[in-house]
Amino acid sequence: MSNDASRRRLLAVALPMTAIPGLFPRRTSNPLFQISPEKLAHEISRLRSDPQPLRRPVVVLAGWRSPMLVSLALSERLSRLTSGNPSDFLALAYPWKGCIEAVVRHVALEIASRFPGSSTDETSEIDIVAHSMGGLVARAASAGMVAPAPRVRIARLFTLGTPHRGAKLARAIAPDAASRAMKPGSAWLASLDAHHTEATYELVCYAHLNDRWVGARNTAPPGRDPIWTAGTMAFSHFSVTEDRQILVDIARRLRGEPPLAEGPSPPPRD
Repeated sequence: MSNDASRRRLLAVALPMTAIPGLFPRRTSNPLFQISPEKLAHEISRLRSDPQPLRRPVVVLAGWRSPMLVSLALSERLSRLTSGNPSDFLALAYPWKGCIEAVVRHVALEIASRFPGSSTDETSEIDIVAHSMGGLVARAASAGMVAPAPRVRIARLFTLGTPHRGAKLARAIAPDAASRAMKPGSAWLASLDAHHTEATYELVCYAHLNDRWVGARNTAPPGRDPIWTAGTMAFSHFSVTEDRQILVDIARRLRGEPPLAEGPSPPPRD
């Protein structure tokens, strides 16, 4: 079976499966990020009917122990809202890796293989959309925190439900090194924040309320706030990857258009 045929079969499963939590939305509104359902549907139709070339490739990173289905579905949704060309996107997942340094190394090598830079020390410039732990992986890969691995040159990093300040769940359940690295106050997160002062990429953080895994207030680095929506009644941490309002906001930024969100703000609760 060809890679294209395999991809279509995976998407046939992934797209409806990952959309299930979105059937149970919550009602809290964000005054800085509002659009009516009718206007949102119209905007999605506009974006899909008017594909635009992207300035650079987009890499989509999965979360902790997440299967490829999730990042593949996210990349497909963004492809349809931007260039319409799936080859502009690279979806990565690492469900069998329990060490965050190993994940960073794997991601850096995969990106360098697909988008090599002018030297073996770094990749070409890309944008990254990352769910959960994937956002931390992207930051570490950009900072060159793991050797030997090329530094990933990021222009823009969009994180969805990323535990920049640690994950609430990791306080109680941390079965491997990667989850322990995501405990609030961990040495690894402190090291990541120390490197963040040197970061040159644009960072845009998104959050769902009712995120029982990470907590909406943990989804931006110290001193920053996320762009948030109400989330869903169940599995809110995971449904952020198919939140149409967030995806449209990201897509407009990738296309070089003004975003929907007026800006970040403190989430009223986790």
